[in-house]
Amino acid sequence: MEISIEFILLELITLLIFIVSIKKEILTVGGSFSALIVGTIISLCGFEYFVVLAAFFFSSTKATHLHKQIKTKLLGETYLKEKKRNAIQVLSKSLFPTLVCFIIYANYDGKGMNIFNIKSHPSTTTLCKTFLDAFFIGFFESANADTWASELGILSRESPILILHGFKSVPKGINGAISRYGTVCSILGGMFISSVVILCNIFRMGLVSFLKSDNRVFLLGVKILVFGGFIGFIGSLIDSILGQTVQLTIYNVTKECVIEKEAEAEARKNGDELKYYGKDLFNNSGINLITGVVTALIAGYLATLIF
Repeated sequence: MEISIEFILLELITLLIFIVSIKKEILTVGGSFSALIVGTIISLCGFEYFVVLAAFFFSSTKATHLHKQIKTKLLGETYLKEKKRNAIQVLSKSLFPTLVCFIIYANYDGKGMNIFNIKSHPSTTTLCKTFLDAFFIGFFESANADTWASELGILSRESPILILHGFKSVPKGINGAISRYGTVCSILGGMFISSVVILCNIFRMGLVSFLKSDNRVFLLGVKILVFGGFIGFIGSLIDSILGQTVQLTIYNVTKECVIEKEAEAEARKNGDELKYYGKDLFNNSGINLITGVVTALIAGYLATLIF
């Protein structure tokens, strides 16, 4: 394996993120080590892949810690538990993209992402690379869209609804509930990741070369941006459907907040009124993993047809 200057720089950044994550208590120690391994493997494929990962990490972290007091009041222990990510939470939103990066590195020698490589008659190899790149990008578009929708959507003034229950209005914090504001945030979350992809590829291509390129390249960039918003929306929709059906939410009506299952017995002992939403089949990490993989597969398939 030939170690490039680019890889060394990316590794130094990964180590810096590792240290900051522990110091600022963004991740647990296990979560930080998981992120270190993920960052190292993804770095092998080139800086475009790494920057997408970093963009997701920083934007989702910022969204999670925004207006902490409001979220603590609405979600209680659930928010305090979720805001500091552990290894399982980290891997639920990065394991499959990491595996895809390993496949890309093994088969394409880490040649990087080239979304502006327009070919009239793409080969099977090119289509496979397009699928893998779109899977990687689509996974993080979905993950970022879900994070923005949940972490920013909860700040909306309107009450969210459950689309599978006759658009019934429910309290904030219920898994699977959506609002107009949260839906817009999910679309913007997907577009944010796709815009990062576009900027990275312009940097790799060279700004002068990009400006001198024909209109097809510019239109392709616009198409990728819109595609990112669409994938973000699809990911958020899948997450919503799963969240309101196969993920349990316990809402304490008396205290007007979501509680963890561990606190159910104590709440009942205190005489609090509780409401239950969904089935207890998957936790949040499981929902994130399923949503990410399904959305990424959709993104990969559609990308081979569109791009």
